[in-house]
Amino acid sequence: MCLMFCAATGRELAALVPHFTPPGFPADEERTEAAEGWPEMVVWPLSLKRGQGLCCILGVGPVNAALAMGKALASCDRSGTPLRAVCVTGLAGAFDLGAFPLYSMCMVYEEIWPEYGLNDGQSVTAGAFGFPQWRPEGAQPVRERLRLPSVEQLASAGVRCRESDFLPARSLTVAGVSASFARAADMRVRYRADLENMEGFAVAYACARHNVPCLELRCVSNKVGPRAKDEKDFPGALRSLSRILPALNLI
Repeated sequence: MCLMFCAATGRELAALVPHFTPPGFPADEERTEAAEGWPEMVVWPLSLKRGQGLCCILGVGPVNAALAMGKALASCDRSGTPLRAVCVTGLAGAFDLGAFPLYSMCMVYEEIWPEYGLNDGQSVTAGAFGFPQWRPEGAQPVRERLRLPSVEQLASAGVRCRESDFLPARSLTVAGVSASFARAADMRVRYRADLENMEGFAVAYACARHNVPCLELRCVSNKVGPRAKDEKDFPGALRSLSRILPALNLI
């Protein structure tokens, strides 16, 4: 069974898997720059310490992520490739850099899509909207929240990771990145969120509907909302993504 890794951008995937380069692209020192041109929504084989895996570039935002995961999961079905789990990785903003400093490696235990529900002009309330996104058999309807598998549940699927290597985090998935103090404060208080990203809920939701465990690992690259120069470091956070596969004992 395969483990699939996905990230929003080629740069994130290149940083995550330093030994991987798609066919037809340079594998030299210009690899990181060339990664901007790596195609999205293509599933590639990936050599890991314990067998073969898969990897994919999603594209930025929840719509691209949902399309990419649907395509990737369908591709695995057609080829008869069973998946142990999908691991979505990449950068994320933190609402509180004191609790989640730059370069922190985080394991998301809950994903929230704060833009689904009834919008009264000031806030969005999923529970006030008459239509859940999904009614799984024998479980509560899914509206704006998804719980991700625990470390124990992942271990039963053959994915082993140590909680001590990651900070547990609740994350929001947004289509519009928070760029004001007011919105950042409102999102943090309303949802008790730790991180903000743009793909996590879409990937986790696609996996849940496909009955495939989803692991989400994020590296903090910036403070959510307006930030000072010392409250962001995207290149440094990208480099830190290379810590994920060793933490999972895969390279």
